[in-house]
Amino acid sequence: MRPSPKTDVLMAVDTALRPTGFVRRGHVWLHERGDGVAGWLGFGIAGTLTLTPLVGVCFRRYDEVCRTLGIGIPTTPVISTPLGALMPEKPVWTWTFAPGTDHAPGAASLVAAFLKHGKPYIDKYAEWDTVAREFVAKPESLLEFDRARKLAVVHVLAGNAGAAWEALRKEAERVADSRDVHASAHRELQRRFEIAFPA
Repeated sequence: MRPSPKTDVLMAVDTALRPTGFVRRGHVWLHERGDGVAGWLGFGIAGTLTLTPLVGVCFRRYDEVCRTLGIGIPTTPVISTPLGALMPEKPVWTWTFAPGTDHAPGAASLVAAFLKHGKPYIDKYAEWDTVAREFVAKPESLLEFDRARKLAVVHVLAGNAGAAWEALRKEAERVADSRDVHASAHRELQRRFEIAFPA
């Protein structure tokens, strides 16, 4: 049976990525950097043949705390951004591949843009201390729905359970009157956090 058009495109991207050290793991590509750190490349896929590249960094130490809490998905980037956001002039946000054509040139263009703009981002944030400092200094840079969780984990890893509890408390106050999915998830996170990291 012939692969789907989407599979054909991802195979072309995989071939173009091989010399970079990024290896496909399921639906994403990882580059192991040692000390439990991995560069991450994933794609938002619209329709069957339009890819929006996303770049980020994964940290095993973060995943281990999340595993203790029974939350999160391993090898999800702790910090990430669309590749287009890193391209200063005339950013390209998506790469569209035409069905039935040679996908190699488009894949090569995507990988070249990734190496020029995405890899420096990964290099910058491949140090845990850099990520932790930025999160604590600019919590507003984190998405509202996972700000408290990320800050709490950062503080736990720094050995500051009090600051972790404070981040969770602030979010609990913010969502106190809400019954939406995020508010429910935050209350569950607090319950699990209390079990795993008692005050």
